[in-house]
Amino acid sequence: MSTFIVRFRFLPALAVLAAALSGCASAPSKAPAIVAAAVVADRPAFLNSSGGAPFDEGRWWQGYGDPMLDQLIDAALASNHDVRIALARVAQARAGVDVATARLLPSVNAIAAQSRSETGYDPVVRQRLPNIDARRAGVDVSWEIDLFGAARAARSAAGADLLAAEQGRRGAQLAVISEVARQYFTLRGAQARVAIVDALIASQRETLRLTEVRRADGQASDFDIDRARADLAATRATRPALQTLAAVTQYRIATLTGGAPGAWAALEVAAPQAEPLAVGAGQPAELLRRRPDLMAAEAQLHAAGFRRDEATGNRFPRLLLSALFGRQWTEWNALDLGATRFANVAATLALPLYAGGRIQAGIDSANAREQEALAVYERSLLQALEDVESALVALRNEGARAQDLEQSVASRERALGRARALYREGQADLLLVLDVERGLLAAQLDRASHRTDQLLAVVQLYRALGGGWQAAESATAAAAVPADAAVNASRRAAAAS
Repeated sequence: MSTFIVRFRFLPALAVLAAALSGCASAPSKAPAIVAAAVVADRPAFLNSSGGAPFDEGRWWQGYGDPMLDQLIDAALASNHDVRIALARVAQARAGVDVATARLLPSVNAIAAQSRSETGYDPVVRQRLPNIDARRAGVDVSWEIDLFGAARAARSAAGADLLAAEQGRRGAQLAVISEVARQYFTLRGAQARVAIVDALIASQRETLRLTEVRRADGQASDFDIDRARADLAATRATRPALQTLAAVTQYRIATLTGGAPGAWAALEVAAPQAEPLAVGAGQPAELLRRRPDLMAAEAQLHAAGFRRDEATGNRFPRLLLSALFGRQWTEWNALDLGATRFANVAATLALPLYAGGRIQAGIDSANAREQEALAVYERSLLQALEDVESALVALRNEGARAQDLEQSVASRERALGRARALYREGQADLLLVLDVERGLLAAQLDRASHRTDQLLAVVQLYRALGGGWQAAESATAAAAVPADAAVNASRRAAAAS
C-alpha cells in the first residue's frame, strides 16, 4: 500500500510534466518544400502551345459528340479493375489513418478473472495455507503520452499516405479515360482503313474485269491480266493486318471496361471518324494542381518527412500511464469475505539508453526514404513537363500534315479518274492505271492514319495535362468516404510546407 501511495502522489506531477512537454515540444518538422518554380517559372505557357481553346478539365471526350465513346468511358470508370484496385488501396490507407490515430488515444479493456487455490491440508494447516476462491472484474486503462510528437508524426504520415492513395485513384481514372479513348480512336482508324482498302479492292476488281474485256477484244495482253491480278492480291493482303488490329483493339476495350473479349461486339461496325479537338495547354505550373501523379508524389514526400520525424522521436523519453480499477470477491476456506475494491495506478518514464544502433538505423533509413521520395517527385515533375511538350509537338506537327495530305489525296483521285478514262479509250496502258491506284491507296491510308494520330495526340495531351479525372469523381463518389480530420490536418500541413 505504501508503494501505491508514492506512485499516486507523484502521478499528478507526472501528468502536468507530460502536458507541459507535449505543449512545448516542437511540432514534427515538415517535409522539405519543393519549389517547382525552379523548373516551370518564368514561362508564360508551354513552348509549343497549340493555341487552341482553354483547357477543359471536365468530360472533354464529350466534345467529339460520340455516344459510344461516352458509354465506353462511363463503363470503364464503373468497372475497370485498375480503378477498383485503387479504391481498395484508398480503403487500406484510410484504415492506416485510424490505426495511427489510435496511438494517441488511451486503450481501455474490461477484465474478468476467477481463480481457485486448494492446498489439500487438514483444517489446522489451512489456517495458514488456506483454500482461496477469488473472482475479479474491472477496467484496465493504458495510455502512452506522445511527449515528442512521434505518434503525431505517424498519424500525419498515414494521412499523407491516404492523400497519395486518393491521388492514385484519380490517376487510375485518368489513365483509364485516356486509354479507352486511345483504343477507341485506334479501332475507328483501323476500321476506316479497312473501308479504304475495301473500296480500292472493288475498284481494282473493276479494273481487272475491264482488262479481261479488253483482252477478249485484242486490246490487252496476258501480261496486263497478270499485273491487274497481282495488284488486286497485294491490296487484299493488307486487309487481314488491319482486321487483326481492329479485333485486338476491341478486345482491349472490353478488358478496360471490365468485360470479357467480345463484350462490345457493336464496335465492329465502323462509324465516321471524329475530328480532333483544339486544346490550349495553359500554364506549366497548373500541372501541379491537376496531375494526380504529381500530387501523389508530393503526398508521398510529405509522408516520408513525417516518418523521419517519427523515427527521430524514438530517441526521446516515453511516458506510459496505466490504471486498473475493479472489485474482487474472495472466499477464505469457504468463508465468504465479501467484495472489496482494488486499484493500481502507475506512471512510467522510459528513456532509451542503448538499443544496439537500432534507433539510429531507423533514422538513417527514414532519411534515405525521404531522399528517394524527393527524387521521385522531381522526376515526376520533369516527366510531366516532357509529356506535355511531346504531346504538343506531335499535335502541332500532325496539324501541319493535314493540308498536304488532303491535297495529295484529292490530286491522286483526279489523276486516277483521268487515267481510267484514258485506259478505257485505249490512250494509256494498264501500268499507268495500276500505278495511280497504288499511289491513291497509300495516300488515303496515310490520311486515315494521320487523322487517327491527331486524335491520339489530343488524348495524350489531355492525359499529360491531367484533364478528365475531375469529371470522373462523381462516378466513384458512392465508393469514396470523405477524409477524416487527421487527413485534413495532413493536407494543411502539406500545403503549408
